[in-house]
Formats: sequence, structure tokens, C-alpha cells
Amino acid sequence: MSTSYSTRLVMLVPYNLPPWICMKQLSFILSMIIPSEKGPGNNIDIYMQPLIEELKQLWVGVETYDVLKKENFNLRAALLWTNNDFTAYANLSGWSTKCRYACLCCVAQTCSKWLYHRKKFSYMGHHRWLDENHRFRYQKNMFDGTEEFKKAPDQTIGSDILSMLKHIKFTYGKTSQPPNPRSRKKTKDVSDCEVEQLSDDESDEEDGPNETEL
Repeated sequence: MSTSYSTRLVMLVPYNLPPWICMKQLSFILSMIIPSEKGPGNNIDIYMQPLIEELKQLWVGVETYDVLKKENFNLRAALLWTNNDFTAYANLSGWSTKCRYACLCCVAQTCSKWLYHRKKFSYMGHHRWLDENHRFRYQKNMFDGTEEFKKAPDQTIGSDILSMLKHIKFTYGKTSQPPNPRSRKKTKDVSDCEVEQLSDDESDEEDGPNETEL
């Protein structure tokens, strides 16, 4: 399967319709198509800016004509939530989903363990959501070798996240990346090779006439 081309779709679903209608294909609104050689990644916010501007306008309200009542009214709308994969979840929220505290709900209470041979984190502590006397809490040999007596962590709310970000200073825009030392070494090796090749060619040209004279 070729990965030289990527197309990202942004679809809107009006949830004020009945459940058996809103999830039908005819009710989907294809608001945006993002074609490129690769996925937008963290630059998804650039493509979402027109949608954000329209949502701000709809929050205040837009004058709309009601065909049934034959009169105008103020139409207001809000984006309730988004459906996306875990990678896009990290791009949209700005929270890393690959580090020690990958869970945006548990945050610092995330139970993680670094796997040295696999070179990645494994996330543990799922027994915390079981009943206090559940038998799985005591079966340490069946899981990670520990008995779990902790309670489920409280879900992080918006005010908690705002307090975490209160003292952080943001620098907008892309930062200049430092030069890659491997790339410089590769360039140096190529340059040295070219210099040696030129030296060999010059020596061949100098040796040529001498050999002819002999």
C-alpha cells in the first residue's frame, strides 16, 4: 500500500436530528478535505481555523429563515465533541499520548512502566476501576506481580488543566531545528569522497603524458 499521498476528511454531524437519522450518510456534512503528501500532524490547527471562526459566529447566532413559520430567528450552534483516533487526539489536545503520563484523564496518576527491551511505556493499574473486593485485585501472579489496593483516580477537569497551564509561557510558531549531526557527517563524507575522486583524476591526467612520452 502506497503512503506517498494522504487525504484527511473533516465531517460534521448534526446531533439535533433523531439518532436514526443523524448517523446516516445523507446527514453527514463534509466540511473540509485536506490533500497532501503526508498527514498535517500538529499543523491541523491551520486547517481548523475556518471551522473555529464559523463556530464563534454560530455561538453568537446567525439570522436564519424558518420556512414552516415563515419568519426569521437567531440560529445558534455549538461543537459538542470530536471523534478521532488517538494520534489526532494528541494533536488536537496538545497532550502527548506516548509519554509516562499519556492519559489525559488520569494525568499524574497514570500508572506506567518503561519496557527496556521494547523501548516504550506500558500502562498498568487498570485494577483500580474494579470493585474493592474484586478477586482480580489479589491475583498478582496473573498480571504484573502486584496486588492493587488503590482506588480509581478522579478524572481531571478543565479547571485542573487551566491551573497546570497557568505559569507556562507559550512560544507560537515553528522553532528553528538544530542541524542534524548525522546529516552533516554524511555531507562531509560525500565531500571527502569527491575530493579524493578529483585528486585521482588529476593524478591520472598528470601520469598520462609521462607514460606516453616513455
